[in-house]
Amino acid sequence: MERSTVLQQAEAVAGNLASQWNGGRSILDRLVAAAGDPAASPLQAARTLGANGVEALFADDAEYQRLQAAFQQLTRYLTAETWFERAVRDDPRLKPLQASPVAYLCMEFGLASWLQIYSGGLGMLAGDMVKEASDLGLPFVAVGLMYRRGFFHQRLDESHYQTEYYQPLDPSRLGLERAVDRHGDDLVVAVPMSDRSISACAWKLQVGRVSLYLLDTDVPENERAEDREITAHLYGGDRVTRIRQEIVLGIGGARALRALDIEPSIYSMNEGHAAFLGLELLAGALDETDFSSALHRTRPRIVYTNHTVVPAGNDVFPYELVVRYLGAYAESRGIGVERLMGLATDPHGDYSMALLAFQLSGKANAVSELHARVIPGAWPGYGVEAVTNGVHAPTWLGPQIRALLDRYVPDWQSDEPSWEAIRSIPSGALAVARDAQRAAMIEFVNRCQDEVQLDPQTLTLVWARRFAEYKRAFLMATDLERLGNLLDDAVRPVQIVIAGKAHPRDEGGKQVLRLLLDRLRADRRISPHVAFVPDYDEEIGRFLTMGADVWVNTPRKPLEASGTSGMKSSDNGGLQLTVRDGWADEVDWWDVGWGIAGSDDEADAEQLYQFLEEGIVPAFYHRDSHGVSDVWAARMKSTMTITLSRYSARRMLLDYLHKLYLPLLEEQSACTMV
Repeated sequence: MERSTVLQQAEAVAGNLASQWNGGRSILDRLVAAAGDPAASPLQAARTLGANGVEALFADDAEYQRLQAAFQQLTRYLTAETWFERAVRDDPRLKPLQASPVAYLCMEFGLASWLQIYSGGLGMLAGDMVKEASDLGLPFVAVGLMYRRGFFHQRLDESHYQTEYYQPLDPSRLGLERAVDRHGDDLVVAVPMSDRSISACAWKLQVGRVSLYLLDTDVPENERAEDREITAHLYGGDRVTRIRQEIVLGIGGARALRALDIEPSIYSMNEGHAAFLGLELLAGALDETDFSSALHRTRPRIVYTNHTVVPAGNDVFPYELVVRYLGAYAESRGIGVERLMGLATDPHGDYSMALLAFQLSGKANAVSELHARVIPGAWPGYGVEAVTNGVHAPTWLGPQIRALLDRYVPDWQSDEPSWEAIRSIPSGALAVARDAQRAAMIEFVNRCQDEVQLDPQTLTLVWARRFAEYKRAFLMATDLERLGNLLDDAVRPVQIVIAGKAHPRDEGGKQVLRLLLDRLRADRRISPHVAFVPDYDEEIGRFLTMGADVWVNTPRKPLEASGTSGMKSSDNGGLQLTVRDGWADEVDWWDVGWGIAGSDDEADAEQLYQFLEEGIVPAFYHRDSHGVSDVWAARMKSTMTITLSRYSARRMLLDYLHKLYLPLLEEQSACTMV
């Protein structure tokens, strides 16, 4: 065994995030555990251990074979022929992407728990898009921000009130690389900011075949502390911080790609935070033509994805703030302040990033069919395509369920999987796999908190998402007598896992969390059966979606634009107890899960309790002599078939390609021929 070979293999596996879903997760976990820093990246851990430490870690032949297998699987993944390589031979419309990829811009990316540059569903969706682009081999590059203190970590005080703290993120120590320009020098771009420019560098992270570039203003070129702090926190600070961040993401992102010699054919904006990039593209077109023609050229290059109609999720800025930070830029680039403001001033006189995104995009999409019907009410006059969200199954599948798919649906990762073969999985084997994943989840939950120790054999409900008033976590606790009867049943017990953060500035969300836990902890029958897992993140989400028997989703309809956590749970055989909102409005839940109408709080709470009392608990505990519930197993197979076939990131990204990207490429081609 050569020392350099062992270290090189370990660093190769640790240095590409695709190892997470290509057989390397156990190697990554082993490296981090050995380094003794749970917040470290796997590559950081390997470098901390050094050649001697890595060699000792894999000195055992069996362990070395596992490392070799992970290295070989990653190599095969990166060198195999991809869907895109096959498709481009038959579809000439795809050929422009070979030289000019899709650029995907988002404020946050959820890729790993050690890289806390995400807050929740938006970032996790972006992470899954990048992973699926890698799997498909779609020419794709991603751009975000490198937050040096990331998103907040959560603590609860003795009164269950949320407090926040931050941990520094050093991109160089985490193993990210500085991006270099065409001359091989560290890339630094100038970003307009009021009457001057600030500087931003870019860090590169490899996600399979896709490069993610993260812009960072904490560079020596910025002499002012306020400039270095622009990219300090995700969703921290005030409106001034937010507009400065969005200028860096949008205008800085477009300039960084240009400096990298990347000329995207399509710019795909995941939410309106990146909409200022449209101004940069518009300004470039104005160098060659008039405003109307420049706008006509710009729109076919941009796709806008809206993720919510909730006002708090759509940034608006005061008129004066936009003029202060972009007025000089608009004048110098030929746009002018009047046109700048005319593009996106809403009826209240504020500057709406959603309006700007709609105005500058050639295609816009909602993230579910219901969401597409709701958007015109929020922004009259703007039509959207419906592209329902999906999840990256290879990331979110638990090991036992994945092993069953490998055996009974061996083509599940192919271009055309035989999803109906899921129904051939023996109910007993499915029950054993589910028991194992629930047990792993309960062990993890019991390690993460010490208030309650849950039982690995008990029917487990999970409510895990951001704490906001419209998500109605309180719905579970509207009738403590009935809830106590369910949880404290000696023959058919039930237990609940709760996780989630409130936005630091959402006092209403913090109060929902505090009052819910106060109410549940005060009841002696309920308290021993409810665990709250603090500091909800990617790792916690993975364990919960892997192990939940029932995933509970209680939004106020129609405010949940899509939702994806339930899809992850269903991919693993978890059943849904959900309001028919977002993606759940598209499913016929008869004999699959339990769909709550979504009418009002009182009626929805009553339906939730009825489903638990009359459907969920009896079905789960209706066991045969082998301890298997055929009724429950049938529902698990149905829900897995539905979500794995219809709500995958693969289906989602191919919908983006065919409904949004390709039509714009054709429009671009038509424009050049005029």
